[in-house]
Parts: sequence; structure tokens; C-alpha cells
Amino acid sequence: MPLPRLSRRTFSQSVASPQFFLPTAFSLLLALLSVSSDALADQPGNTTNNSLVEVLNRVDAEGVGHSDAMKAMSAQAKSTDVSPVQLFATLDSMSHAEPRAKNWLRLLASQQIEATESNAATTGKLNSLREDLLVFFNDRSHDGDARYLIYRYLVDKNPDRRETLLEQAVDDPFIPLRYLAIERKMKQAEQFEGEEAIEAYLELLPLARHPNHLREITASLKKLDRPVQLAKQLAMITQWQVIASFGNKDSEGFDHVYEVETEYAESPLDHELVKQSFEAATTSEGDDKTTGETLTWQTLSTDDNAGMVDLNPTYDNAKDAIAYAVCFFELPEGETTDAQARLGCINGNKAWINGQPVLSNEVYHSGSSIDQYVSNCQLRPGLNSVLLKICQNNQTQPWAQDWQFQFRLTDSTGRGIPVTVLNVAP
Repeated sequence: MPLPRLSRRTFSQSVASPQFFLPTAFSLLLALLSVSSDALADQPGNTTNNSLVEVLNRVDAEGVGHSDAMKAMSAQAKSTDVSPVQLFATLDSMSHAEPRAKNWLRLLASQQIEATESNAATTGKLNSLREDLLVFFNDRSHDGDARYLIYRYLVDKNPDRRETLLEQAVDDPFIPLRYLAIERKMKQAEQFEGEEAIEAYLELLPLARHPNHLREITASLKKLDRPVQLAKQLAMITQWQVIASFGNKDSEGFDHVYEVETEYAESPLDHELVKQSFEAATTSEGDDKTTGETLTWQTLSTDDNAGMVDLNPTYDNAKDAIAYAVCFFELPEGETTDAQARLGCINGNKAWINGQPVLSNEVYHSGSSIDQYVSNCQLRPGLNSVLLKICQNNQTQPWAQDWQFQFRLTDSTGRGIPVTVLNVAP
């Protein structure tokens, strides 16, 4: 029996949401190694650091390289013959590692830190080692996961370091570190009153990246009679041209390419798209079947504090329906073109940037949040466009009635890109 279509995610170039603690995979690797180290004790124990790193860097999806990695790691798991040079070579190698390989490298680096610390303690060089690790941490050009590993080590050995390290991390490019630093500053701001509190929150506003932090900061400012709009701080796009409803019976419309998609793909920067009308259609054995209704684009804006665009009031709570939303916008001069598309949507959805597909998630009514789906995308100086396909099914439960979305563009750290929406009303 096939899986229900309502739960199928068909395609994603998604970027993983920021993790604020070492991944679960790290703990899992430790467990695996503890189980297998005795069984693999007869493996060679003289693997050099360079060759070991090479073995770990070959780890990939679907189990590729994991067996070799486990053997190599188990063979040296109890080795204390580690030099600072080897440790920093491992930390440096994390900059170019794929995610699964990086889990192994993180484990290796953690073990090497312990071994190097043990060696340094017996030679009177422990303080020198920790200062070298601090220098590595302070250099933001190094891999964020490697720096975060060092942060945890330094704080574990000296909890008083936490305040100093986080004080300077409020603008750190590695989001988990910035998250901790902003969290610390927010707790400090809670102790202030009046203008002092307002000043503290306003200082954090342009630095915060996580939507929850931005939501809490704007809520605190509202309580202090200094309201700011969350959607603006997040750089949500709040003005769209929308056309609906196209058919989505049995959720078949998700994969079906309606004429709107075809026209957009041919000329993704052509404003004339929103001046065209389209025949309402359903799908029948893969072909369009027109209903005789002519659909036109409508301007749809939102003043929702979080930038949520609700399709239900405009389209009468339609079911088995698809809406397309398009926005043409100008990128600010000097703004990065290496961006991320971030969509929050409780319905099945697809997204294109400048004609290129970036998101595709056939997931219905399983929850929604700011930045729920994230994908890298490429913008261009000047004119750009985004097309969204928002799919509603026919579920009748009260919790399955929402038909809505929120969308923004950010840089790689989650800083919202404040685009200028062009007035291209039909």
C-alpha cells in the first residue's frame, strides 16, 4: 500500500536548520566506537593523522565509508601519542568536510584534544595549549563547528571563560555561537528598566538571527511602548501578486505543471506575467482539464506581524486548490547575491528564484514555523523574482484549514535581505 501523498516530501535542497548543540550523531559515534573497539582491537594502530583524516573524509551518505572510519577510529581510540600539530591539522580539515565526514572529524578532534591536554599536563605546557586553542577560536575564518568544539572545551575546563567568549560572539558568523551570545544578552536586558532596557533590546535587534529571538525582542519592546514590526526586522516579503484556484484533487496538482509555471520559467523576470489571465483547470490523467473559469492576478498584501499571507479570505477557504504567488523585486546595491530562500508554510509548496527551483515539499498540515524550509539560492544585482506554489488539500479537520505562507530572503547567517518590491499590479 503506497504512503499517503499528504506526507511525501519530493525534493529539497534544504539547508539544515542551525543546531545549537553538538549533533546527536556525535554521541551516536561515541557509542558505536565504545561497542566496537574491543572487537576491532586487532586492527593496525599506527595510522598516521593525515591518512586517518583522509579515511574520515571519504565518509558519505548511505553508509559509504562508515565501516572504514569505524575501524580506523577504533584502532587509535586509546592512543595518547598526539601532538598539537596533529590536533590543529584535524581542526583545519573540518573546513572542507562534508557533513557526515565532519561528524567523524569532530569526534577525532575531541579525542585529540583530550590526548593533547594529557600530554601537555605532564610537560607543563597545558596553558600554552589552551592559549593556542583560544587563538584558533578567535579566528573566525576557521570552521564554525571546529571553533564551537573548542568553545565547549574551554568553557568546560574554565566556566568563567564563558562570559568573555560570548561577549564577543554577538556578531559571530557561526550561528550556534551567536545564538548563545544573543541569549545571554537578552537575559541581561531583562534586568533593565525603561530607556536602558529599550536601548539594550534595540542594540540586539540587528544582531539577532534566530526568529525566536527576534520575536522575543520585538515583544519586549512592545511591552516597553517601543513597538517594532517583526516582519520588517525579518525582511519578510509582504506584497504579492496571487492567482488561484487551480485544481489539486487527490493532491495531483502538486506535481502537475500548470501554464503559470511554464510562462514563468520561460521569462522569470518579465512583469507581463501578472497581466496575463489563465484558464482555471484541474488535472485528469496528467492533462489539464479547463473548468471554463478565467483567473486573473490579484494584489495580496499582509500586515501580519510575522509576515504571514493568508489565502483563505481572498479565495473562500478553497479546497483541493493551488495558488501561485509571484513577486518581482530589486536587490539593494552592494547586497550579497549568495542568498537563502526561507519559507514557512503549512501546506504543500514549491518555490522558484529567477526561474530556478529551490524548494519542493509535499507536506500538508504538519505544522508551520518561520524559516521552516531553507534553501540556498542565487540572486542577481538589480531585478529578481520569486514564484511560490501553495497547495491546499481537502482535509476537513479543524486543524487542517489553514492555507497560508510567509517568505523571506536572507544571507547565509539568517540576516534578512530588505528587498524593494516592485509595483507591478495587474
